Amino acid sequence: MNIVVVSGSPRPQRTSHQVALEIISRLSKVENLSVTLLDVKEANFPNLDYTYKKNPSANETMKYFSETVAASDGIIIVSPEYNGSFSGALKNTIDYFYGEFSKKVIGVVSVSTGRMGGIRAVMDLQKLILALGAFPLPKYLTTPEVQNLFSNSVLVDDRYAKHMDNFLEEFLWLTEAVKNQKEKNYLKIAI
Repeated sequence: MNIVVVSGSPRPQRTSHQVALEIISRLSKVENLSVTLLDVKEANFPNLDYTYKKNPSANETMKYFSETVAASDGIIIVSPEYNGSFSGALKNTIDYFYGEFSKKVIGVVSVSTGRMGGIRAVMDLQKLILALGAFPLPKYLTTPEVQNLFSNSVLVDDRYAKHMDNFLEEFLWLTEAVKNQKEKNYLKIAI
Protein backbone atom coordinates (compact mmCIF):
# COMPACT_ATOMS: atom_id res chain seq x y z
CA MET A 1 0.00 0.00 0.00
CA ASN A 2 1.05 3.57 -0.65
CA ILE A 3 0.53 5.93 2.26
CA VAL A 4 1.02 9.69 2.23
CA VAL A 5 1.59 11.73 5.39
CA VAL A 6 0.90 15.44 4.98
CA SER A 7 2.69 17.73 7.42
CA GLY A 8 0.33 20.69 7.55
CA SER A 9 2.19 23.55 9.22
CA PRO A 10 4.33 26.20 7.51
CA ARG A 11 5.75 27.68 10.71
CA PRO A 12 9.50 27.67 11.39
CA GLN A 13 9.25 26.13 14.90
CA ARG A 14 6.41 23.72 14.14
CA THR A 15 5.92 20.98 16.69
CA SER A 16 3.32 19.19 14.55
CA HIS A 17 6.10 18.21 12.14
CA GLN A 18 7.67 16.06 14.90
CA VAL A 19 4.39 14.16 15.11
CA ALA A 20 4.33 13.67 11.31
CA LEU A 21 7.91 12.34 11.40
CA GLU A 22 7.02 9.95 14.23
CA ILE A 23 4.11 8.60 12.20
CA ILE A 24 6.39 8.08 9.21
CA SER A 25 8.92 6.30 11.42
CA ARG A 26 6.28 3.91 12.73
CA LEU A 27 4.73 3.25 9.32
CA SER A 28 8.15 2.64 7.77
CA LYS A 29 8.46 -0.46 9.94
CA VAL A 30 5.32 -2.05 8.42
CA GLU A 31 5.94 -4.63 5.69
CA ASN A 32 4.65 -3.98 2.17
CA LEU A 33 4.02 -0.32 2.91
CA SER A 34 5.45 2.66 1.08
CA VAL A 35 5.31 5.95 3.00
CA THR A 36 5.82 9.43 1.53
CA LEU A 37 5.94 12.78 3.33
CA LEU A 38 4.32 15.79 1.69
CA ASP A 39 5.28 18.96 3.54
CA VAL A 40 3.16 22.10 3.27
CA LYS A 41 6.11 24.21 4.42
CA GLU A 42 8.47 22.87 1.78
CA ALA A 43 5.84 23.10 -0.97
CA ASN A 44 5.16 26.75 -0.13
CA PHE A 45 2.31 27.05 -2.64
CA PRO A 46 1.20 30.60 -3.43
CA ASN A 47 -2.33 31.63 -2.53
CA LEU A 48 -4.70 29.68 -4.72
CA ASP A 49 -5.72 31.33 -7.96
CA TYR A 50 -6.20 28.26 -10.19
CA THR A 51 -6.50 24.62 -9.21
CA TYR A 52 -3.57 22.45 -10.28
CA LYS A 53 -5.25 20.99 -13.39
CA LYS A 54 -6.29 24.45 -14.66
CA ASN A 55 -3.17 26.30 -13.53
CA PRO A 56 -1.32 27.96 -16.44
CA SER A 57 1.85 28.14 -14.34
CA ALA A 58 1.74 24.84 -12.45
CA ASN A 59 5.17 23.94 -11.15
CA GLU A 60 6.94 20.63 -10.53
CA THR A 61 6.05 20.65 -6.83
CA MET A 62 2.35 20.86 -7.68
CA LYS A 63 2.77 18.03 -10.18
CA TYR A 64 4.58 15.93 -7.56
CA PHE A 65 1.84 16.56 -4.97
CA SER A 66 -0.87 15.69 -7.47
CA GLU A 67 0.78 12.48 -8.64
CA THR A 68 1.73 11.37 -5.12
CA VAL A 69 -1.76 11.90 -3.68
CA ALA A 70 -3.40 10.30 -6.72
CA ALA A 71 -1.16 7.19 -6.41
CA SER A 72 -1.78 6.82 -2.67
CA ASP A 73 -4.13 4.35 -1.06
CA GLY A 74 -4.52 6.39 2.12
CA ILE A 75 -3.51 9.74 3.56
CA ILE A 76 -2.78 10.97 7.06
CA ILE A 77 -3.05 14.71 7.60
CA VAL A 78 -1.16 16.15 10.56
CA SER A 79 -2.19 19.69 11.41
CA PRO A 80 -1.80 22.08 14.28
CA GLU A 81 -4.87 23.87 15.56
CA TYR A 82 -4.76 27.54 14.63
CA ASN A 83 -7.49 29.78 16.01
CA GLY A 84 -9.98 26.95 16.47
CA SER A 85 -9.39 25.24 13.13
CA PHE A 86 -6.66 23.71 10.98
CA SER A 87 -3.76 25.44 9.27
CA GLY A 88 -4.65 27.94 6.53
CA ALA A 89 -1.58 26.87 4.55
CA LEU A 90 -2.88 23.29 4.66
CA LYS A 91 -6.29 24.40 3.34
CA ASN A 92 -4.61 26.39 0.57
CA THR A 93 -2.54 23.35 -0.42
CA ILE A 94 -5.48 20.94 -0.41
CA ASP A 95 -7.58 23.37 -2.46
CA TYR A 96 -5.14 23.03 -5.38
CA PHE A 97 -6.26 19.41 -5.75
CA TYR A 98 -9.63 17.70 -5.72
CA GLY A 99 -10.00 14.46 -7.66
CA GLU A 100 -6.71 13.20 -6.29
CA PHE A 101 -8.33 12.72 -2.85
CA SER A 102 -11.48 11.00 -4.09
CA LYS A 103 -12.38 7.66 -2.49
CA LYS A 104 -9.29 7.58 -0.30
CA VAL A 105 -9.21 6.98 3.44
CA ILE A 106 -7.90 10.05 5.22
CA GLY A 107 -6.88 9.95 8.86
CA VAL A 108 -6.56 13.14 10.88
CA VAL A 109 -3.99 13.94 13.54
CA SER A 110 -4.27 17.28 15.31
CA VAL A 111 -1.55 18.88 17.39
CA SER A 112 -1.80 21.51 20.08
CA THR A 113 0.15 22.91 23.00
CA GLY A 114 -3.14 23.04 24.90
CA ARG A 115 -5.05 20.34 26.76
CA MET A 116 -7.72 19.77 24.09
CA GLY A 117 -5.21 18.50 21.55
CA GLY A 118 -6.67 20.32 18.58
CA ILE A 119 -10.08 18.67 18.54
CA ARG A 120 -11.65 21.63 16.68
CA ALA A 121 -9.10 21.19 13.87
CA VAL A 122 -10.13 17.51 13.64
CA MET A 123 -13.81 18.38 13.29
CA ASP A 124 -13.17 20.93 10.54
CA LEU A 125 -10.80 18.61 8.67
CA GLN A 126 -13.30 15.77 8.72
CA LYS A 127 -15.88 18.05 7.07
CA LEU A 128 -13.33 19.01 4.42
CA ILE A 129 -12.50 15.33 3.79
CA LEU A 130 -16.16 14.61 3.08
CA ALA A 131 -16.31 17.57 0.68
CA LEU A 132 -13.32 16.06 -1.19
CA GLY A 133 -15.27 12.85 -1.76
CA ALA A 134 -12.91 10.95 0.52
CA PHE A 135 -13.53 8.76 3.58
CA PRO A 136 -12.61 10.30 6.94
CA LEU A 137 -11.29 7.69 9.35
CA PRO A 138 -13.80 7.72 12.24
CA LYS A 139 -10.96 7.37 14.74
CA TYR A 140 -8.73 10.42 14.97
CA LEU A 141 -5.64 11.23 17.00
CA THR A 142 -5.47 14.40 19.08
CA THR A 143 -2.10 15.46 20.41
CA PRO A 144 -2.47 17.58 23.56
CA GLU A 145 0.45 19.41 25.15
CA VAL A 146 2.82 18.34 22.39
CA GLN A 147 5.67 20.22 24.04
CA ASN A 148 5.72 17.52 26.75
CA LEU A 149 5.67 14.48 24.44
CA PHE A 150 9.09 14.71 22.79
CA SER A 151 12.63 15.08 24.05
CA ASN A 152 15.31 15.78 21.43
CA SER A 153 12.83 14.73 18.71
CA VAL A 154 12.20 11.35 20.40
CA LEU A 155 8.70 10.44 21.56
CA VAL A 156 8.94 9.87 25.31
CA ASP A 157 5.29 9.54 26.29
CA ASP A 158 4.27 5.85 26.30
CA ARG A 159 0.58 6.62 26.65
CA TYR A 160 0.53 8.83 23.58
CA ALA A 161 2.63 6.25 21.68
CA LYS A 162 -0.05 3.64 22.40
CA HIS A 163 -2.79 6.01 21.16
CA MET A 164 -0.76 6.63 18.00
CA ASP A 165 -0.30 2.88 17.40
CA ASN A 166 -4.05 2.27 17.84
CA PHE A 167 -4.84 5.09 15.41
CA LEU A 168 -2.38 3.74 12.82
CA GLU A 169 -3.76 0.22 13.18
CA GLU A 170 -7.31 1.48 12.49
CA PHE A 171 -6.10 3.61 9.61
CA LEU A 172 -4.24 0.75 7.92
CA TRP A 173 -7.18 -1.64 8.41
CA LEU A 174 -9.69 0.70 6.77
CA THR A 175 -7.26 1.76 4.03
CA GLU A 176 -6.63 -1.86 3.08
CA ALA A 177 -10.36 -2.66 3.16
CA VAL A 178 -11.18 0.26 0.84
CA LYS A 179 -8.25 -0.60 -1.45
CA ASN A 180 -9.43 -4.20 -1.72
CA GLN A 181 -12.99 -3.10 -2.46
CA LYS A 182 -11.83 -0.70 -5.18
CA GLU A 183 -9.75 -3.47 -6.77
CA LYS A 184 -12.71 -5.87 -6.57
CA ASN A 185 -15.00 -3.37 -8.29
CA TYR A 186 -12.37 -2.66 -10.93
CA LEU A 187 -12.19 -6.35 -11.73
CA LYS A 188 -15.99 -6.50 -12.11
CA ILE A 189 -15.98 -3.57 -14.51
CA ALA A 190 -13.05 -4.97 -16.48
CA ILE A 191 -14.72 -8.38 -16.98
